[in-house]
Amino acid sequence: MSWSAISPPPSGTTMSPALSALLCLGLCVGHRMRAQADNLPRPSLRAENGSLAPQGQSVTLRCQGSPGAAEYLLAKELGSGYQRIGSKLSQEDEVEFSIPSMTLSDTGTYFCSYRIEYYWSERSEPLELVATGVYRSPSLSAWPNSTVAPGQDVTLQCHSQLSHDRSALYKDGEQVTQAPAQPHARGSQANFSIPAVNSTHGGSYRCYSFQSRFPCQWSAPSDPLKLRVTGPAAQDYTVGNAIRLGLAGLVLVLLGLLLAEAWKGCRGCPEGAPVSSDRGEGRAGGH
Repeated sequence: MSWSAISPPPSGTTMSPALSALLCLGLCVGHRMRAQADNLPRPSLRAENGSLAPQGQSVTLRCQGSPGAAEYLLAKELGSGYQRIGSKLSQEDEVEFSIPSMTLSDTGTYFCSYRIEYYWSERSEPLELVATGVYRSPSLSAWPNSTVAPGQDVTLQCHSQLSHDRSALYKDGEQVTQAPAQPHARGSQANFSIPAVNSTHGGSYRCYSFQSRFPCQWSAPSDPLKLRVTGPAAQDYTVGNAIRLGLAGLVLVLLGLLLAEAWKGCRGCPEGAPVSSDRGEGRAGGH
């Protein structure tokens, strides 16, 4: 919501007390409404089953606002503006909006907001809704192998039979990264390099391919690829080295203390003279 500045009266004119009071009241109300809106917590928007939705599948979007809300609004970005998708009157702190069957026209960037009394909150963080299954599945392979030792390099190769220029890599259902795809024999291929793998890289991977000019229309997912990291994890070596360094440091400290004590005890002795106890000297004086 934008606020317009109130222009001062033309020079040389006198403002009546009533007009001055109305002007002051308008400014005070405007500042109060802006302060109220700025104090509303920002809403959040999420897709119940993730932002990737196969074509034809129902999608549930959840907008979380604040207790005492009066109305929720769901909108979709459209050029420099937005398209109102729906609104719900509710005093709950969360409402849901449903898309009965995912289509290409439902893809895009969504946001939500809510109001308490007359004050609208700011927009939520944008949520990009992607339709999958628009194209056939790519294939995902590992080079040199899907079973690797800690510290070894591995490259995951996502190959599509179509001339797509972009690929997305997912691990255990979460997006890892995206990469450009290059023309390849009978299609295109994107390479995802993992240098010096460790146990955290193990898991189930899938990839998608798409055209960058249609960023919300993806292929079906590839078959899963299981990456196995064999042998001790890289961090085990790190912990072992840290323990060994700590023990070595402790030994050096103890040796330093012992040398300091020895030096302190010999500080008053004549050079080359044996160290004798006070008790021994007393017995010698009595003979």
